[in-house]
Order: sequence, then C-alpha cells, then structure tokens
Amino acid sequence: MNILIAHDGSAHADKALLEAGKMGVLMAAKLTVMTVAQDLCLSEDISDSESKFITESLFSEAEGVMKKVSADLAAKGIKAEIVIKVGNPAEKIIDTAKEIGADLIVVGSHGRHGAQRFFLGSVSAKVLEHAPCHVLIIK
Repeated sequence: MNILIAHDGSAHADKALLEAGKMGVLMAAKLTVMTVAQDLCLSEDISDSESKFITESLFSEAEGVMKKVSADLAAKGIKAEIVIKVGNPAEKIIDTAKEIGADLIVVGSHGRHGAQRFFLGSVSAKVLEHAPCHVLIIK
C-alpha cells in the first residue's frame, strides 16, 4: 500500500496526517507527505524578480511546514518521504499520486485560511474528482 498525504499546515491537514499515519503503520504502507506552495504570480503587473521572491517565500514556508510534519512523524516512530512542489495544489497532488503509484490520497477537508494559505479553493473536491486512486477526506 502506498499512501500520499497532502498537508498544508492546517488543523484539518494535521488530523489527516495523524489518521493516515495510523493507517500506514497498521498496513505497513509506504507514506509520502507532500505540500504545495501555490504559484500565485498570475498578474502581468508583477516583475520577474517580484514573482521569484513570492515563489521563494511560499516555498520557504512550505519547507517549514514539512520540517514540522517530519519531526512530528519521527516523534511517533513513523517514516515518510517528504515532497514539496510549486504550482496548482490539486494538480500537483494528482500528478504526484500518479508519479508514485499511490493507492490512496489522504487530504483534510479544509485548508488554511488567509493570504498565506497554500491550498486555495476546494482542493479536496478537485482531488476527489480527478484522482487516479481512492481518496480519503478527513474532517
């Protein structure tokens, strides 16, 4: 069993991580935890240097989220591969599931709120609709 866990730093994502971690241990599954730094530079009014700065800032925040996730899992004796991508969250989750041959994608039901969130819109609904495998949405 190969489980992909999408994490955005939210409380719902923490719940998804906890549940998927438990399942992974029980099933002796391979766990991959990923986050996506949304590429927000869609405006032509933003210079290349500003766009690069924004993307690097979001990636840095994503790295911080994954360091915490990795430490939390290690404290519980759970091993997982960590993946950080930049782009559209739903698309990157689906692409990663295909790349790693995931049997299950686990996501939280709601992402972070505010200007700094990674997962914008209804990512879980998009993943559910287009995923190449089963999807478990944790509330």
